[in-house]
Amino acid sequence: MRSSHPSPNLCNSGSVTGGVLRGEKSRFQLFGDTVNTAARMESTGVKNRIQLSKETADLIIAGGKEHWIKPRANKVFAKGKGELQTYWFVQGTDSDVTESTDEADTSSNDGDNVEAITSLTYSDNASRKCIERLILWNVENLCLPLKKLIASRQDQEPVSLEAWRRLEIKRIHPDNIVLDEVEEVITLPKNRVVDLGALMDSVVLDNAVVDQLTNYVAKISSMYNPHSFHNFDHASHVTQSVTKLLSRVVTSDQVCYESMSYTPKAAPDKLHDFTYGITSNPMIQFAVILSALIHDVDHPGVPNAVLVKEGSDLAIAYKNKSVAEQNSVDLAWELLMEPQYEDLRRCIYTTQEELESFRKLLVNTVLATDVMDKELGNLRKRRWDLAFRTNVSDLPPGENICMTNRKATIVIEYLIQASDVAHTMQHWQIYTHWNEKFFQECYKAYKDGRSDTDPTDGWYDGELGFFDYYVIPLARRLKECGVFGVCSDEYLNYAISNRDEWSRRGQAIVETYVNGLGSGRVLNLGSGHGNKDF
Repeated sequence: MRSSHPSPNLCNSGSVTGGVLRGEKSRFQLFGDTVNTAARMESTGVKNRIQLSKETADLIIAGGKEHWIKPRANKVFAKGKGELQTYWFVQGTDSDVTESTDEADTSSNDGDNVEAITSLTYSDNASRKCIERLILWNVENLCLPLKKLIASRQDQEPVSLEAWRRLEIKRIHPDNIVLDEVEEVITLPKNRVVDLGALMDSVVLDNAVVDQLTNYVAKISSMYNPHSFHNFDHASHVTQSVTKLLSRVVTSDQVCYESMSYTPKAAPDKLHDFTYGITSNPMIQFAVILSALIHDVDHPGVPNAVLVKEGSDLAIAYKNKSVAEQNSVDLAWELLMEPQYEDLRRCIYTTQEELESFRKLLVNTVLATDVMDKELGNLRKRRWDLAFRTNVSDLPPGENICMTNRKATIVIEYLIQASDVAHTMQHWQIYTHWNEKFFQECYKAYKDGRSDTDPTDGWYDGELGFFDYYVIPLARRLKECGVFGVCSDEYLNYAISNRDEWSRRGQAIVETYVNGLGSGRVLNLGSGHGNKDF
């Protein structure tokens, strides 16, 4: 059984039953447990790699070709099947290639851009390969909306270099901080509702632009500290989730649940209205994806509350509010403003309006990842109520546009927040992998004397509280806003499933975390919400 989709590819072996379905859309179809298992494996695959089930691997081994396969580093979780050991087909490939920690799609066919990656320091060759692949994958993700941006300007007069350089390049005034720029409602530029797909096909990014983008992403990767959790791997994982959510938008009438099929393309004006302009605004897409990539640049490995308590220079500079997030914005923005990225910036914005829109989107999106500030959290809840629980008929004339911008603004914020904790809404194996990484980071902060909270106490209860008071309500809001189609159901279902699984297995799993510390510590699993602050 091979996946019918071009990517990812998989193989499962076993008996099947074939038959022709009745009805207007009659077709030949396969049935049986073999097919079901293959379908469950499909969502755990990786682009440009062939995943094999144990049954297929056993047949290959029996045929004397065991050198064709390699066990996957971690078991995958298949709904209704539990954890499965699967394998990679490695004949004719570099069998030593390493997997990304979240096994995200990190491949790229554009090998020419490797030269644009700056010289970075790696602990070993495997780390170098992994980071380089992540860099190129992120570049590929950013190139698509960048091409859409260029396509959206094809009927506009080109802006001369001299005129472009006269734009007021926005920089932070010494008396202001990034947080001062956060807006309750971003006034998005009016954009033409057109299908950019055909136009985009004619756009070819200049080599200089691609090289500068690659170099920029590489520099960003080097600005991440080697923490267990808040590292470049995590940033790439968040970027993957943002890209996925943006690409999964469908209107409700595109899905036919009777035939389990959907019409892949909706009228541009319909999608525009349905998503409050998000899908027809390539500036939003580019800015949000870039925000995901930079949102934890130079993360200190401890919460903002610790930086404030320590009286750090950063905390003082940013007035003890959203310290790490503001620092990330400043560092990433100042890097982008360097002369060496001029060609790249000219693709991102060509007018003052575009520049200001890009800056506002970047600031609002990154600052939205500070979910521990209760004051900011309460403001977001109020904005949500205004956006989605206000009767449109009660609005005064002319307020519809403002309400659309309000909805787009708040949807973007919840999009990045959900992506920041996407591991809690994905396969159990992915969730526990990242959960352990976060545990290790919190324990290091405690061991280094930078945190008063020992994560070995209360981590089990803390995760239950995190699911109940943050993750599941967040997943419900993704569904409630109505923008992300069946993808929001997937996120919510995984969140609930992982919460239930953690309640059953979490205590034993935390014990393995502690045993991995090699400290012989004694657990106290029931002492409150651990590392989480609600």
